[in-house]
Amino acid sequence: MKKNIIMGTAGHIDHGKSSLIKALTGKDPDRLVQEKQKGITIELGYAGLELETALVSFIDVPGHEKLVKTMISGSVGFDSALFCIDGREGIMPQTREHFSIIDTIGVKYAVAAVTMTDKCTEEEIERTEAAVRELFEGGGVALTAVVRTSIHDPQSIEALKQAVSDCAVRVMPKTQNRCYVMRVDRVFNIKGHGTVVTGTSLFGKIAVENIVYNLRTGGKARVKGIQVHERFAEKSVAGQRTALNLPDFSAEDIKRGDIISENSKITDTNGIYAVIKAFGGCPDSGLIRHNKTYPVILGSETYEGRVIFYDEKVLEESHETICFIKLDKPATAFFNEPFVIRSSSPQRSVAGGRVLGLEQTYPDRKASREIIEHMSRYDYDAAIRSIMKIYACGFNMNEPIQFSGLFRNELAEKLAQLNIVNYYGFLMDAGMIDSFVKGSLDRLKERGTLAINTLKLDCTLPEQVRHDIVNRIIESGQKLGYIFDGHMLKLNFKDPFQDDAMMVLAAMKQEAGLSNPVLIAGKTGMSEEKVQKCLLYLCNRSLARRVDKNVYLTMELINNFTEKAEAEAAKNGGVDINRMKECFDLPRKLLIPLMEQLDKSGLFINRGNTRILKNR
Repeated sequence: MKKNIIMGTAGHIDHGKSSLIKALTGKDPDRLVQEKQKGITIELGYAGLELETALVSFIDVPGHEKLVKTMISGSVGFDSALFCIDGREGIMPQTREHFSIIDTIGVKYAVAAVTMTDKCTEEEIERTEAAVRELFEGGGVALTAVVRTSIHDPQSIEALKQAVSDCAVRVMPKTQNRCYVMRVDRVFNIKGHGTVVTGTSLFGKIAVENIVYNLRTGGKARVKGIQVHERFAEKSVAGQRTALNLPDFSAEDIKRGDIISENSKITDTNGIYAVIKAFGGCPDSGLIRHNKTYPVILGSETYEGRVIFYDEKVLEESHETICFIKLDKPATAFFNEPFVIRSSSPQRSVAGGRVLGLEQTYPDRKASREIIEHMSRYDYDAAIRSIMKIYACGFNMNEPIQFSGLFRNELAEKLAQLNIVNYYGFLMDAGMIDSFVKGSLDRLKERGTLAINTLKLDCTLPEQVRHDIVNRIIESGQKLGYIFDGHMLKLNFKDPFQDDAMMVLAAMKQEAGLSNPVLIAGKTGMSEEKVQKCLLYLCNRSLARRVDKNVYLTMELINNFTEKAEAEAAKNGGVDINRMKECFDLPRKLLIPLMEQLDKSGLFINRGNTRILKNR
């Protein structure tokens, strides 16, 4: 299977980006009437090219200075870039700005096309080639080729195709070991098919009939069709330009910038921790200052972000630092996702950065500095150790795709190595849990009893976490020979009510109608007070259950009733009280609470007093 790569155009306005894409692919990326009328790219354009080495999806971006926001939003997901430089004009302002943006978003490889060479002198071409190589020196983008091109020279276009093919060989395909994520850039309706969204598949993979969510609205839809490179496909993977047919959504349910994902737990945030680097060549007025607000372009959305440094008052050009950015509206961000900061006046890109964490993940901003520094270097061991030190009472981790660059299984292995317990996304140091369990068992050994409701952890924990820790204490105590009566652990001595309770249980099993203390007392000759204590003993040991105010049934009867109801419902599609009366010769005053026990079992759904199995 060929790899899929996204190659975005970059360069100054009128340097021939769209014309070159049309010459390469045969498709004009400028689809709007006003684009054709004005002769400039206004919106993002798309075209595909199949080569021996890869399937290349071109994203053509505007070069006009007033449309840089559109260029940045289109650059999401770029694997490589095709820089277009007019051989006569050479490097221009938007060429440099686009280069800084491409460098910021993490593009590793680029092909430079010196365009319109049929109108250039040799001297002009050589001067432009030298300027292009100088631009790329010292940056993070590797220039794989500089190609002289003219749309009127087929040989030059073939040479450019080869250069694109060679570049594609170097590009590492995006990982599919994550949940599927797409940022929507177009929404439209096709008669007979319904809503279609297009975008770049950023992470993971998706297949026809899979369920996806719109993270902004929470709505879900089934994928009824997929197109990749304008061809129908059974699945789409990270790195592909993709169209998804989602008829469960109306065109009004989705808007540009929405995120479509199979993971509904991905969350948004009002602030991000980040590492940012100021672009070179910024005038003093364009430098980023502490506690000032700037336009921040993240994904395809623009936010007003207040930049808060830890130390710096001003970020000097070409310098890098970590910071916190408070956003004016919720944003969905992923770990290591790039963004660009603009200046308002004059409007230009002044810095780029990477997301390192979400505000709600690290609520103690000052204390979390150490964690963010480790995250900026991808030192996850040190970061997780710092998290456990700073958030000693436990840590609510967001989804792995937002928390770190580790895959879910890698993160699980890392936590295990560091002796960290993961309770459904809540992290705790296993040593702290062990210490609390040991301390509780020591008190049990010393006193002979341990009341579970008196256990006080030093931290406030989610109920599920506390429940699991308490169960661990109970199980450990039972292994040491203590018994648990439903309220406390205690020494395993014979309960004074044990013999009497067993007599009560035997009577209830023999005669199901013995369901309240008065009837049981009359049958056994015990006092009602003693019967009440025996029933409590049986309930604490899960041998009986109180099913109504003063009605007790044996667990044996409840379990038999449930098993029979399950079998009858599977056979007949449902079961009601009349059918169960045929199976169990019991009065309605017992059948009604038994039917209610079916509802509590989690196996049935009650529809009009008929119980239907949930899995039906």
